[in-house]
Amino acid sequence: MDDTGDRAEAAAPARSGTAISMRWWDAGLAITVVVMVVLATTSSSGRVTASFVAVGLLVLTWFALARPVVRRAVALLSLPTVTAVAALVVVGGVTVAATPELAVVQAFLMPLIWTLLPGTRSAIVANVCLCVAISIGFVVSLGWSAEALATAATSEGLSLVFSIALGMWITTIARVGVERGRLLDELREAQAELAARHRDAGTSTERERLAREIHDTIAQSLTGVVMLAQQTRGALAAGDLATIRERLDVIEAAAREALTEARTLVAATASTGPAGTDVAAALHRLGERFERESGIGITVDAVEVDLPRDLQVVLVRCTQEALANVRKHSASTSARVTLTATDGTAVLVVSDDGTGFDTAVASTGFGLDGLRERLELSGGRLDVSSDRDGTVVTAQVPRASVVTP
Repeated sequence: MDDTGDRAEAAAPARSGTAISMRWWDAGLAITVVVMVVLATTSSSGRVTASFVAVGLLVLTWFALARPVVRRAVALLSLPTVTAVAALVVVGGVTVAATPELAVVQAFLMPLIWTLLPGTRSAIVANVCLCVAISIGFVVSLGWSAEALATAATSEGLSLVFSIALGMWITTIARVGVERGRLLDELREAQAELAARHRDAGTSTERERLAREIHDTIAQSLTGVVMLAQQTRGALAAGDLATIRERLDVIEAAAREALTEARTLVAATASTGPAGTDVAAALHRLGERFERESGIGITVDAVEVDLPRDLQVVLVRCTQEALANVRKHSASTSARVTLTATDGTAVLVVSDDGTGFDTAVASTGFGLDGLRERLELSGGRLDVSSDRDGTVVTAQVPRASVVTP
């Protein structure tokens, strides 16, 4: 949606609220006019014509001056606002001068002045002026006497106090409403920002998960294919057709497995690890494939362990990465995979008799760091020890944990 559409959508509630407010003001004027007409026709003063003129001036002032200002909801003091307020003050005085009973008009004029003026101080000043104008109207209508002055002072004094109290109360409510609206807007902005950060964090987590999956599945399979292709090239140069056929079969099997892993990732399945089978059987199959591809002798000693599917995947991925490191870096002639279990922990150990490496040197690859992160997500841990006699990789996972691999 473009900016124009956004502004139109934001302005719609404001227009709706203004329309409702105008209907209430129109209804208030109509009730005031009806009451004034009734009082004018029943007044003992007999000034019906003057009263009707005063009512007409009120209606004219409302529609010509006051109503447009209320409808625009101007937040600053402007010439139209001052003009409308001044006209209402004069109309109030003229109305009471026509007939004293029409002093009820101030019940409409006082809140209207509070609505028209943007500031509390200006509204109080305008109400004082209105009360003075109405007091003058009383004196003009009733004549200059102590009784008329007392009536005007008492009536308008009480009216002014009530008007200021009511106006201050309404102003406070309006201020609180504005503050609550501001806080609500800030809360919505904070919630939107938090949701955006959660989405970003979820995207980052998913990206890291996919990176681990690709490294531990497809990348490892393709590494095996590359090594097998290199061995096949050597056999081809030597003219060893039997070895070539054997390596081609293994390359085809490895490529098919890599294709299956890729399709699994695309289909967003949990993993290509053991599905409905025991992790021990999966480790035996992994060992057989590794020995066939690398020529390194491997012994798998895995007991049957009751583990959630996700933890089975974690252990298989750890075994894949550890054996890949044996093949690429150890120059080992044999390796051993052991899986044991206690009441609360499953322990996987992958060891070799290769040259080893310095564990104090920071790793530049993704493998061991990825394994560590994967195990931490499952509540487990990874330990690596290495010397001139070989390397031992130990992975431990709590058997009750369920994680996303």
